[in-house]
Amino acid sequence: MATLLLLLLIFLPPFDAKGRVQPVVSVTVTPDTLLVGDRIHCTITVQHAEGEAATLEGVNAVAIKPFELISSKRHSSAAPPGQAQDIFELQLALFGAGRQPLPPFTVLLRNSSGGVTSRVSYKPSSSVFVRELTDASMRDLRPIKPPLTPPIPYLLLMPVLLGAFGVGGVVLLLLFLLKRTVRNSAEKVDSSQVAQRKLRKLGSSLSAGMPPHECYEELSNIMRSFLETHYRISALEAVTQEIERDLKKLGVAGFESIMNLLKQADLVKFADSRPDVEESRQSLDKASEVIRSTRKSPPPAE
Repeated sequence: MATLLLLLLIFLPPFDAKGRVQPVVSVTVTPDTLLVGDRIHCTITVQHAEGEAATLEGVNAVAIKPFELISSKRHSSAAPPGQAQDIFELQLALFGAGRQPLPPFTVLLRNSSGGVTSRVSYKPSSSVFVRELTDASMRDLRPIKPPLTPPIPYLLLMPVLLGAFGVGGVVLLLLFLLKRTVRNSAEKVDSSQVAQRKLRKLGSSLSAGMPPHECYEELSNIMRSFLETHYRISALEAVTQEIERDLKKLGVAGFESIMNLLKQADLVKFADSRPDVEESRQSLDKASEVIRSTRKSPPPAE
């Protein structure tokens, strides 16, 4: 009989004067030793009557100093028949020093309608010890050391620098060879043959109905391109007077015929001269004869 009564006292929940189950509160905290600014994990377990819900009061940032509330979670867990259990997991930061007791709080129990059925003030017996970040015997600040200048690894940089200079030299050499190859290829092209081919094509266009003034404009472009390539003068972008000056300095054969063709083209382009088809064809023949005569005289040396 005594054993049965003992078991009932152990497993049955405590009741108040009105026959209601009294709430049971327990607190655990980890770790119990930390540095200033570190965090602790505090677990508050509230066991109460079934059909009620527990909430906490007094765990806000003002009430729990020097603790600082970081986060708070609440969930329920299994409990004996006729009871319920709510667990609150708090994460707190501490900025004091020395032995710090956990702050008190209040547990509120509410029924299904939201009314408060019980209020329990609880002061935990647990505490934590906060260690200082520096030695307590220090009274002066240590001097700030200047930043160290890292040594330059010259032995490691030398291969990199030599490799960069080597790559640069190879690139310059390749560019020089490419430029020389392009230049030699251009010199092998017979500028007079190119010009003659363009003149023949222009004559075909004139026979097909090209207007004479357009024929003269194209003829001027062919002659200027030939002079620039063959005599290495600036003719495509130069005015006729500049071309005349350069050709006179070089003593070009057929100078008068070349200048007559260019000046006649200028008259058509700028003075609204309107030659007929026959005059245009004669100009093409004259240009072909001038270009053909230049093949007998080599271009001037650089």
